[in-house]
Amino acid sequence: MKVLSYLIVSILMALALTGCEREINIDLGDIPDQIVVEGTIEPGGNPKVLVTRNRDFFENYPTDLLSLLDTFIIQDAIVSINDGNGSVPMLFVVNPFEYPYAYYTTTAITGIVGGTYTISVEARNQTLTAHTTIPPAVAVDSTWFSLNFFNVDEDSLGFLNVAFTDPDTFGNAYRLYSKRNSETEYFPVTGSLANDEFINARYVNFFAGQAEKPFGNQDTFINDNFFYSLGDTIFVKFCSIGRREFDFYNTYEAASASNGNPFASPTLIKSNVEGGMGIWCGQSFFYDTLIVN
Repeated sequence: MKVLSYLIVSILMALALTGCEREINIDLGDIPDQIVVEGTIEPGGNPKVLVTRNRDFFENYPTDLLSLLDTFIIQDAIVSINDGNGSVPMLFVVNPFEYPYAYYTTTAITGIVGGTYTISVEARNQTLTAHTTIPPAVAVDSTWFSLNFFNVDEDSLGFLNVAFTDPDTFGNAYRLYSKRNSETEYFPVTGSLANDEFINARYVNFFAGQAEKPFGNQDTFINDNFFYSLGDTIFVKFCSIGRREFDFYNTYEAASASNGNPFASPTLIKSNVEGGMGIWCGQSFFYDTLIVN
């Protein structure tokens, strides 16, 4: 009887294990052609609008500017901007010394704090529109360097620390940009976004690593690409942005962080562009410089 019982159990287990093995084929379907916009306007500066197409999930992404120009950047779009005084056409330019390197712009419009700007993009039988307002800048109270407290043996590598006081009005949001030493461009620091949902009218301080550079080494766990070091000069650009713009960057970073993770929940990116995807962001700034010694 015991032998028969063991035999039955063994058969049931084998059937269960066999039943767990199943070949799954997922049809991702065709990806609809969609236009993507990435644009900014700042006080005293001209607008910059990058227009690209979306890409298939398995399509290789360019690793250099020339490949990006050939395969993704749309160079024949009709782009215009309106500051409330009429629509102004924007021209496509390529500038390898200024991010995003290839964009639409005009010298006829200069950003001012409090100004509202609407853009229109026509490309590939699609029309996209978006509007944004440049909020007032919020000053940084102080910046300082601290050693990497995740490693008790660290004696030279560490973080940039930033402190500021949030105004006593709701709806403020922030994004940190930085560069160091001889770098010429400011880039956003991943994970540095904040809004005043829980910090309204409070003194706040946070720490951050280096900004991530386009076409650079994306491994943020490499010391030279993430930490600051004794002897560095750190240039800080602390930007104030709107709540809708914050929602885009926040969901974009969440989606980017979970990309390729089979256990992560999908994140819906909250674009402020109608008719397509992307971001049109008015932002003001406060600059500071920190010499690490």
